[in-house]
Amino acid sequence: MIEDDSDNAHMAACGGLLPVIPHAEHRPALREGKSGAWRTREELRDEAQAMARTLTSPNKRLVFILAEMGADTVVSILAAAAAGHAVALVDPAMSGQKIAALLEAYRPDFVLGPAPAPSLLADAGYSEQRLVLDSISLAEPAQETRSQDRNIDPALLLLLATSGTTGSPRFVRLSRSAVLANAIQIADALAIDDESVAIAHLPLHYSYGWSVLASHFVRGASAFLVEDSVMSRSFWDTTAEVGGSHFPGVPFHYTTLARLGLESIPRCVTTFTQAGGPLDLKTQTKMHEFAEERGARFYVMYGQTEASPRMTTLRHESFLDKVGSVGVALPGGRLTIERDGVGLDAGQVGDVVYQGPNVMLGYADRREDLGKGDELNGRLETGDVGYLDADACLFLTGRTKRFAKIAGLRLGLDQLEKDFLPAGAVACVDGRDKVVVFYDEALEAALKDRVKAIALEYKIPAACLSLKRVAAIPRTAGGKINYGRLKEAEGV
Repeated sequence: MIEDDSDNAHMAACGGLLPVIPHAEHRPALREGKSGAWRTREELRDEAQAMARTLTSPNKRLVFILAEMGADTVVSILAAAAAGHAVALVDPAMSGQKIAALLEAYRPDFVLGPAPAPSLLADAGYSEQRLVLDSISLAEPAQETRSQDRNIDPALLLLLATSGTTGSPRFVRLSRSAVLANAIQIADALAIDDESVAIAHLPLHYSYGWSVLASHFVRGASAFLVEDSVMSRSFWDTTAEVGGSHFPGVPFHYTTLARLGLESIPRCVTTFTQAGGPLDLKTQTKMHEFAEERGARFYVMYGQTEASPRMTTLRHESFLDKVGSVGVALPGGRLTIERDGVGLDAGQVGDVVYQGPNVMLGYADRREDLGKGDELNGRLETGDVGYLDADACLFLTGRTKRFAKIAGLRLGLDQLEKDFLPAGAVACVDGRDKVVVFYDEALEAALKDRVKAIALEYKIPAACLSLKRVAAIPRTAGGKINYGRLKEAEGV
């Protein structure tokens, strides 16, 4: 897909993800870890273009990338985009069983990343891997089956999981134009410029983590990748060394920092963004005051992977007047509140609907879904409930869907209940900053062990899963759990 001049231009810009910005080409763009060297923008693009040639194909292909936190992963993403393919970012820490299920459902044409167990790939019908970068290997189907399935939407660029590490085969289908539109929206809202340096500590397969890179790359800014804990001294020492200016965090990061101390954060950090679920107002206020004292900025943001992933921003300057809000729609986006499809006036509570250029094409559950076009036409029914004030600031009051945002991950509550089944039947309810796990049998010891295992698998603190015993889990006449009655009775 890189044979003519137009394709070469597409490749040179890495699918638009790393556009050519003349004055920034020889400036630092990406660094990995404490001791890594900076790659310039030009060097990063050259690496991606060289790797793209190994992925050249006459047809658009599906590339699975096991997205470890490393510069080679970023090069792989840029290379696959440069080659014109669709890219699925997969959590490399998933169990072999879950990765195998994804391989079966999507039959990717290339698998890039740290090699999973060779037997896993062999069992899935993939050939022996070969090293293409220092930490990245390439695997392809052992037999030529790709020619039987060429139907991938030309607009499709990125596939991102909807539910953290739950192992669901569902991906969000994002077009190239949606990904780039949202990167620019975020860059505009946060005033990112070529002097900005992102502290890229969030997983790259997570939509928030990916968007931090995308929004900086489109402005000629730089990013350094770090896997340290935000509570470690080395994390902030490295931040100070590289001049990190933008810290993106989820509620867990900010509550931990606020509780244990903010003094370790160097003054070079001038932008703080919070997304990934609701943060309590006390901690929001503390972060706003901390930023204000330093002449920095604290932004509250709201979004979903389905929106590539951001929809709103509450600006630092507006915080005191709009405490509890998640702000206004990003430039080019529009929010409405509806009930049964009818728009509501300011102050009325209803379903939150977002319209904008960054809305997904739709969902995918299997390879065959990749040929679908745009099913939403820029309109996203978020599944959240809230209201707009007279200034079009959004206040969220609840959710209509069965999921929870915990430690920055969106977790399917129904899937969690299934994961608890080996220990006993439970009912999982969103408790805003935790999942409340109700049970009605003497299973507490077994459930505690199960909590530890599930927390480890989902990579969330065990304290985010709160066990609560009840006399009986209420059910409807049809035998289904009555979640509304359960929450009302237990005050969740």
